[in-house]
Amino acid sequence: MVRISKNQKKILEILAIKPDMTTKEIAEMVYGKLVQYKTKEYSSIHRSLISLENQGLIKRVQVKLRWKIKS
Repeated sequence: MVRISKNQKKILEILAIKPDMTTKEIAEMVYGKLVQYKTKEYSSIHRSLISLENQGLIKRVQVKLRWKIKS
């Protein structure tokens, strides 16, 4: 059974609505504020995205770190 955190669930909900977003855009949607690179919020979202990718739920779309739900 795959375990999904609260942030990962939010990420999947966001990507279901807007399927092509950068890590920074996703972080700003989850936290409801502007998020800079190399902050704890950005790093937390990036770790969640990598975990979701490893679980096969999302995939990286471009080198610029865009993400979308895996079809």
